[in-house]
Amino acid sequence: MKIDTEITSQIPVDYTFITGKSNINSDYFIDKIEEGVRSEDNRNFQTNLKSYMTSWNFFQNDLNFIDFLLPILDKIDSYPNVPSYFLQSAWGLKENFSHRTAVHNHESCFMSGVLYLNNHSQVLNFPQIQKNVRPEQNKFVLFSSFLNHYAERNKTTKSKYAIAFNLGYDLKYQ
Repeated sequence: MKIDTEITSQIPVDYTFITGKSNINSDYFIDKIEEGVRSEDNRNFQTNLKSYMTSWNFFQNDLNFIDFLLPILDKIDSYPNVPSYFLQSAWGLKENFSHRTAVHNHESCFMSGVLYLNNHSQVLNFPQIQKNVRPEQNKFVLFSSFLNHYAERNKTTKSKYAIAFNLGYDLKYQ
């Protein structure tokens, strides 16, 4: 074998990272998450979330969640060259004492986001861009899905509640 050139390197890449606040009824969503983590189709401790989790599509058709999401979709649509996309998944999570989120990304998706339902000290870390998001009631973060993210163990007895979601590429329109 003869190798003429071999390069292992990194290149800068464009990404999106947005945080903001929304006016939602957090209690409604927390109650729904409590219901979802007890349902038969829950994903408790089966994913990168080492915590309680609803099914992947638990909030996908929830009108209150869609109402929260519409202004975010309008913001995304204001960017140039946005591909066709759809709400691929939307799930609830509850991280109790010692629970965590393992390092991962949603690389096969277009954009991902998290809507926090209560104030909490367990931050969401984005090591590639040196950003951290501290959960606050009604705060959201929207980010390019290829960004790695994680949350260290919850060291408090207070539960953290959130809804995570993915916008997938709509390949039939690409």
